Amino acid sequence: MKSKTIKCQFDNSRGLTLEARLDLPSDHEENSSITFIIYCHCFTCNKDTITSHRLSRMLAERGFAVLRFDFSGLGGSEGEFATTTFHSMRDDLKSAIEFLKQNYQAPCYIVGHSFGGTTALAVAQSSESIEGVITLASPFEPAHVLHHLDDSSISLLDNDMPSSFEVAGQLFGIDPEFVHDVRAFNMKAVLRKLTKPVLILNIEDDTVVGEENARQIQHWHSGESVLLDIADSDHMLSDRKSSEEAADLISDWISKKSG
Repeated sequence: MKSKTIKCQFDNSRGLTLEARLDLPSDHEENSSITFIIYCHCFTCNKDTITSHRLSRMLAERGFAVLRFDFSGLGGSEGEFATTTFHSMRDDLKSAIEFLKQNYQAPCYIVGHSFGGTTALAVAQSSESIEGVITLASPFEPAHVLHHLDDSSISLLDNDMPSSFEVAGQLFGIDPEFVHDVRAFNMKAVLRKLTKPVLILNIEDDTVVGEENARQIQHWHSGESVLLDIADSDHMLSDRKSSEEAADLISDWISKKSG
């Protein structure tokens, strides 16, 4: 089955317009029944990064409707990345959920890659429509993303001065509030209260997010969880075969939950 894509936008609670794409099965007809998923990209990625674009389209080809969007300050969305916090990312995700509720259909699942999965875990319990979460190579603690920063940048931020860091040759500004926010967030407490099922996809030999993160998510999560490994890949699922495997695992898990 092929897929088709609809361009869309929505505002978050802070008045910023976020750019999004809705991927659908090519034969989907308006008002017909379908399961909606929200896809959350990684920390400095966007909706069009190969992982985001490819996995969302693959899930649409498997019969799902997938909304992928740019968090504020990234891709085509308004805002400054430097002012991003873990709180603002959770707010963006909640706004995406509300957008689907108001304009299409309430989403049932959230798929999050890397830091996007950590964000999804933090939001899922508070959203009534969300029935489950899928994390893909996701950190257990939000503060894990600070590994992108060197000691001098951390020192500046600890002294309440803005700094910057580089990922894949691109420079990103960052304000002290982000560091304070991720360090203060109690992920263990959130996972203890999360009763909704979680599929945890771990990438073997991931050099960015080690497998202990997947084990910790499963350990602290109160609800039903399944942990599966993906071999012979990298953190970004760069090769198509690995993306196909991830899409199959996600599709099978959701289908069992829905059936």
